[in-house]
Amino acid sequence: MMMKAKHKKTWWSRVLVGLGVAMIVVGIGLVGLFFIGPPGGTAGNIPADSISSENDDDPTPTSRQDVREPVNDGPADKTLYLTVPKLGLNDLKVHDSLSEEKLGESAIHVPETGFPWQKGANSYIAGHRMGFFGTDSFLVFFRLNELASGDEIILKDSIGKEYNYRVTKSMVVTPQDVEVLEPVAGKSTISLQTCTLPTFSDRLVVQGELTS
Repeated sequence: MMMKAKHKKTWWSRVLVGLGVAMIVVGIGLVGLFFIGPPGGTAGNIPADSISSENDDDPTPTSRQDVREPVNDGPADKTLYLTVPKLGLNDLKVHDSLSEEKLGESAIHVPETGFPWQKGANSYIAGHRMGFFGTDSFLVFFRLNELASGDEIILKDSIGKEYNYRVTKSMVVTPQDVEVLEPVAGKSTISLQTCTLPTFSDRLVVQGELTS
């Protein structure tokens, strides 16, 4: 059990680092775009490789049967839709994926962290602070720091069922602080992650608890 726990923590560390690298590259790239303009005339030309590529020494989650537990409940389509009234987000499409391509399109749900219909899950969602022009990722979590205790977060699954959360806390963590992906004992939670400004080096995480 000790070895399995260590193995999982190592993989989650790679997840946080991978998400962070993807966000840093996009963030720094877009800061440059404001001053020198996009290469080739479009921000979409910024390269976007998979967070977990086939060349990594650690396989992708879908090939890690010892880590990924099968999801046997909930709708077959694991796409989620995020609404945060205070941020002006309404039914933002959240892909169940670790692909940087999907992160560049909108936001992503880290599959290992469970889903809102699973009791005791910490549904972990990551989005860019800057993002890509012309996509739903552009500035998607730019104002995430404005969320405060009691603010509303709503997730909706692919068949339309809603899960309502209230913000309970906000924290800044390093890429090594993988505990933020862990479920919270006795609670069902949601975590929203983006990068910190201005260096994009740490992670801003806002967490909420399921109310209904």
